[in-house]
Amino acid sequence: GAKYDGVVRHCFQCGATAEQSGVAGVLQAYKDVFRSGLIMSGPTVFTEVIQTAAARAESAQQNAARHGGQCYTILLIVTDGAVSDVEATARCLEEASRAPLSVVIVGVGNADFSGMQFLDDFSSGKRDIAQFVEFNKHSHSSQALTSVTLDEIPTQLTTYFQSKGIPPRPPLQTSDSKAALGQEEEEIDLTLDIGEDEIAVTAGGDDFVDGFNAGR
Repeated sequence: GAKYDGVVRHCFQCGATAEQSGVAGVLQAYKDVFRSGLIMSGPTVFTEVIQTAAARAESAQQNAARHGGQCYTILLIVTDGAVSDVEATARCLEEASRAPLSVVIVGVGNADFSGMQFLDDFSSGKRDIAQFVEFNKHSHSSQALTSVTLDEIPTQLTTYFQSKGIPPRPPLQTSDSKAALGQEEEEIDLTLDIGEDEIAVTAGGDDFVDGFNAGR
């Protein structure tokens, strides 16, 4: 959570606009919000963010369906601590399982994340939509981190559409003459300095990138 004018909030907009373009836009919005008077604050609560994401995911899918399309949403939560209320989070994920949504939670820093084990142990008979990844266990290899982060999403996506009786759309047909290559995005290095009271975000981080790529 974060404090604005002494009031703790657990769901708020980063940046001047609700949506950002590309990785650079997301990072800039993240940096901007720390210049706005925000103060990092406990407790660690995900429920409001998950509920907001689930509502938006359902709305996006309904809008896509009206135009003959399909839409599935992935919520990425980066946290430096375990959730404060395990039962409330588990109930929220159960309710959100009705939406076209996957929730990936990445734990960063040296906190004790054993309290997040409930995400793997929790079983309500509903669709499993959550995946927890401890960053430090996979920071030696970007390939390993990517693999474990995305591992469950294909199954979560297909089980949602199958549960709704929505068949896959026909494969896209493309030709070389119609293929357009966009400009390659610039790689951005990001370093997180996690302290007790704040998280500092800096660009660069050459040493971290070298270590991260060491496993390749």
